[in-house]
Amino acid sequence: MTNTWRIFKNSWKHLWRNHWIALATVFVLMTALLSVNVLVGANVMLNRVAQVLEQKIDVTVTFLPGTPDAILNQAKFFLTSLPQTDTVKVISSEEALAELRDRNADNLEVLAALNELDANPLGGQLVIKAKDAQDYPFLLQAIQNPQYEPFIKSSSYDVHRLAIARIEDIGRNIRLVGSALVALFALFGLITAFNAIRMAIYTHREEITIMRLVGASSSYIRGPFVLEGLWLGVLSVLLTAGIVLFVVGPLESRMSILFEGQSAGLKDFFQTQWLLVFGIQMAAMSALTVFVSWIAAGKYIRR
Repeated sequence: MTNTWRIFKNSWKHLWRNHWIALATVFVLMTALLSVNVLVGANVMLNRVAQVLEQKIDVTVTFLPGTPDAILNQAKFFLTSLPQTDTVKVISSEEALAELRDRNADNLEVLAALNELDANPLGGQLVIKAKDAQDYPFLLQAIQNPQYEPFIKSSSYDVHRLAIARIEDIGRNIRLVGSALVALFALFGLITAFNAIRMAIYTHREEITIMRLVGASSSYIRGPFVLEGLWLGVLSVLLTAGIVLFVVGPLESRMSILFEGQSAGLKDFFQTQWLLVFGIQMAAMSALTVFVSWIAAGKYIRR
């Protein structure tokens, strides 16, 4: 117990006596951690961009003129009951005609042609939004059942098929490249932290040599340096977490302009996943600092 207390006390003495080196080490570790968190945030925003693009896609199923509203409402109820469906909006034939007139308010020829017709040439429509872009083929196949197929005139899926495929590719590429970059920056961060801890212990090389000459055990010499590295790692993660959580709020409000007033996803991600994100960083940094401190101190013990 006495040795344990001395090891604990000496670790804080090392930090106090070499506070400038400790601050420099914490700064280097924070720089590495902040670079990783910036890239994680960028990956979150890129994923959010893909989600916003997917939300803008919908498929319109147009029914034949004269299709009863009851058929449209039944089809809506059927599609809504499917787990792949996000929303379904019914546009009656009268509403479709009114929208056509509004879109061509400046086109006198189209308006004149519509006025000459005795009946509404348009049928009702279902505007379908899927929860995932890959679900549209399934939903269109589902609506093509014998109950509704005789009333269906066309769908806009063929027009949007290329756009949907491109958005799916963008989403997959964003997730793949983002994950690879996060892993790469995490590796660079670990290498930076490794060198920072080694340099901090390098300044104590003469002290380690003297302690070894007077008969101190290997574990007694290593202990304070291991704890010192642990304190530095924990402090750097806590300060980084504080900076990130403080910055994401104002940054979120500025970035929402790019998402047409919608959330950029940064604040929600870091506030809901902070325990996982910074817990992983805390575990990785603690393990790294302890390992490097143990190895670096041992290097000078053997001299």
